[in-house]
Amino acid sequence: MDKLKAALTSLLAGVAVTMMKIAAWAQSFSVAVLADAVHSAVDLLAVTVTYLAVRASLKPPDLEHPYGHHKAETLGGIGGSLAVMASAAFIAYEAVNKIVHWEPYTPTALSIAIVATAMFVDFNRVMVLRRFQGVSRALEADALHFATDLASSAAIMALLIFGAVASAHAPHIMAQWGPPLDVLTAIFITIYFVKLSWTLLRTSVIELLDYAPPEVVMRTRSVAGGVAGVRSVKSLKVRKSGSIYHADITITVDENLTVREAHEIADQVEKTLRKELGGEVTVHVEPEPRRPTEKSAETPPSSASRSPQEPSEPLSQSPQ
Repeated sequence: MDKLKAALTSLLAGVAVTMMKIAAWAQSFSVAVLADAVHSAVDLLAVTVTYLAVRASLKPPDLEHPYGHHKAETLGGIGGSLAVMASAAFIAYEAVNKIVHWEPYTPTALSIAIVATAMFVDFNRVMVLRRFQGVSRALEADALHFATDLASSAAIMALLIFGAVASAHAPHIMAQWGPPLDVLTAIFITIYFVKLSWTLLRTSVIELLDYAPPEVVMRTRSVAGGVAGVRSVKSLKVRKSGSIYHADITITVDENLTVREAHEIADQVEKTLRKELGGEVTVHVEPEPRRPTEKSAETPPSSASRSPQEPSEPLSQSPQ
């Protein structure tokens, strides 16, 4: 399975999980289940963005997008984060209504079965996405996110099971503790995914400002400096675009090299950094004088500058 098929599989799984959780909410009228359903709906938006970003990343750069289309993922991340904030306000409104009217939720065996099925689908989606660890950063991030979502789904499952048991054997406990437990669970879930969305929003905004992570800059400088023939890395600019990085770098080489030799070193730096960063790399070359303490290597003179050698045998004389 390639990256695009994996992203599409995750998208279809997201549709199924969202529909199932909405159905579970319609069965139980639990504000916590509603919070989880809204969370899944926002995740569906994020997965859609991931799918479009992966598909866009496979397009070659064109005249209008010489650096590719990778920042579409960043813009989608901002949109998804703002959608989470709006969803959190909606959940808060529903939670207040639950407390004001003191409405207990009504768990059913069907709602429990639906949530269990949704967890099974999510678990298998995580297993598929984890195959691309180290291959696609977008899919790797989705795998981590949906793995943590299983924890919130487990809390929903526990709430529904508690409600079903309490309704059957201790209705007074359900009437007394059902609404606050429901609202508290919804609050914890909402705080959790608002925190995640805030992190995503902050990361996306920083990325649009061409932030260069120090560890990426240091690694890039080290890799470039390790290429044979590079004397030093004079300047380096790195910027993130989606899941890749672009770089502009200035290296110094021995001033006695030919243009061809300097160009070959620059080509090797470009190929190495493209493999490391995944994006476009522009390499500028500057000459560096030989250091006073550096001994010049003895190189045989070229045939053009070589002085005539005395023949080992005398030349034959022409007949007189």
